[in-house]
Amino acid sequence: MNNDITFERDENVFNYRVAIVIKNNNRVLIQKDTRANHITLPGGRCELGESSADTAIREFIEETGIEAENIKGLGMIENFFISSFNRKKYHEILLIQELKLKNSDEYNKIVINNIEKKKKEFLTYEWIEINKLKESNFKPEIIIDMLNNNEFIHYINKEY
Repeated sequence: MNNDITFERDENVFNYRVAIVIKNNNRVLIQKDTRANHITLPGGRCELGESSADTAIREFIEETGIEAENIKGLGMIENFFISSFNRKKYHEILLIQELKLKNSDEYNKIVINNIEKKKKEFLTYEWIEINKLKESNFKPEIIIDMLNNNEFIHYINKEY
């Protein structure tokens, strides 16, 4: 059973996604998809009853097999865009969580492969210098400002 928080109405999609920031010195881990003409942060859809911090950890382990721990929430973006994959209009709530890798040796990998069966042939993760994100067609671009300013705040209120 799929518990992802996403639904479609006609040509519109509502999506609750969590993006993952993992920094290493002046670099950040980005996601490359061979089917897209842009790069973005790793992440995935939040499931019902799951916090954004838990989603970030679960998604990163599912996609890479690498264990990580949550540091803090960095921000939220109400993201409206047309998908380059299905041409549908997306209304996305994007929460950004910063993670830290549990095994420091993992920071030395140049490329990290996706291990999920349905995604492993087209998704990889690579380190890129934060100051080179603008020239790399990074989406959504507003995240670059957040990475440079460290001013965006997010709070998780879990009452059950």
